[in-house]
Amino acid sequence: MKPLVHAVVGCGRVAPNHVDGFTALPDAELRWACDRDLARARALAREYGLPRVTSDVREVLADPEVDSVSVAVDHAGHYELVAAALTAGKHVLVEKPLAMTVEDGAALTALAERAGRVLSVVSQHRYDPVVTAVRDWIAEGLLGRLVSGTVSLQCGRDDAYYAESYWRGTFAGEGGSALVNQGYHALDVTRWLTGGLSVVGAATGHTAPRGGMETEDTLAAVLRGPQGALVTYQVTVASSITWRTRIELVGTDGSVLFDLDHPGTLHLAEGGDALRAAAGTVRGQVSPPPAGIGYYGISHRRQIADFAAAVRDPRHTMAADGTAGLDTLRLLREMYRTARSEGGAASAGGSGARSAGGSGAAAPSGTAAVGAVTARG
Repeated sequence: MKPLVHAVVGCGRVAPNHVDGFTALPDAELRWACDRDLARARALAREYGLPRVTSDVREVLADPEVDSVSVAVDHAGHYELVAAALTAGKHVLVEKPLAMTVEDGAALTALAERAGRVLSVVSQHRYDPVVTAVRDWIAEGLLGRLVSGTVSLQCGRDDAYYAESYWRGTFAGEGGSALVNQGYHALDVTRWLTGGLSVVGAATGHTAPRGGMETEDTLAAVLRGPQGALVTYQVTVASSITWRTRIELVGTDGSVLFDLDHPGTLHLAEGGDALRAAAGTVRGQVSPPPAGIGYYGISHRRQIADFAAAVRDPRHTMAADGTAGLDTLRLLREMYRTARSEGGAASAGGSGARSAGGSGAAAPSGTAAVGAVTARG
C-alpha cells in the first residue's frame, strides 16, 4: 500500500500535534513543513525530521505525491488555503474554525464534495475517551432525556499573547476571540453530544482586555437542545487559571460532569447501575502525554487516524468531517450575531470578513496569502 504523503502548512503552536498524529500512523510519510516564516518551518522540520521545507505553499500543492495537508494558520487564512489545497486535489485537515464566515465554510464543504476529497475540521476532543463514552451513554438512554447542561471554560491569556500577534484579538484576523478560539471545542463537543443547539440569548464582554485586543474576552450564552434541554455556556480568557473546562449534562435518569483538559476526567456519573458500571471503566483508562501544549490533549492522534481511514476508504464516515465543522461555525456565528443585536460590548465584526493578499507576498494584518502562509498560534 502506498504511504499517505502529508504536509503541514503552518508551523506554530499546534503543528507538533499534527506531526505526532501522522507519525503515529503505520502507513504515512510526513514530507513538507511550510510556513511564511521560513525559520519556523525549518525548526519544525529539524525537530521532527521532515525532509522538505518552504515558505510558499504553492510548492507543497504542486508536489504530485502529496495526498493531504494540515492547514494550521491564522483564522483569516483558512478559506484561501483550504480552497487552494482542495482545488489541487489534496485532502485537507484544517484547524478550527473551518472559515471566518458561514458562506465561506459552505463553499469549502461544497468544493470538497465536488472534488471528491476529504475535508475535516480539527475537533480532537470529540475523540477523547470520556467524550465518546458520554456520547454512548446518551445514545443508550443511560441519562434518560437531557434537560439541562452547564458548560464553562476559564483560561488565561496575557498581554503578550495578543500584543505580539498581528491577528489574535482582531475581528479581521481572528473573527472574535474567546468563543471562536479558546471556547470552540467545549461548544463543539456539547453541540455534538446534545444533537444540536440553537441560541436563546448571548452577550459578550470586553471586561479585562489583554494586549490591546479589540474582540471579546468573555462570552455567555443560553442555548437550547433539540428536545428542549437548556444549556448555559460561558468562556473567558481573563482568568488567572491557565486552562480549565467543565461540562455537566443533566438527564432525567442520570447526570455526568467531565472536562476536556488533559487527561480528560470524568468527575461525576450518577444514575442507574449501568451508568455507574460504565463510569468505572472510563475512570480506569490512562492517557499518554500529549505531543504539544498540554490542554490540546492527545486526541489529535485519534482524529488523524479517522481522517486517514476516510482518505483510504470513501465509504468511511468521520466523526468530525467538514459538515460537522460547518454546523459548529453556524452556531458560534449565531451566538456572535445574537450578542451583537443585544448590545454586547464586543462582537465579531459582522460575519467575519475575508480578504487575501497578493500571492507570495507578505500578508497584511488579518490576512494570509496563498503563497505566504502564517502559523496559527
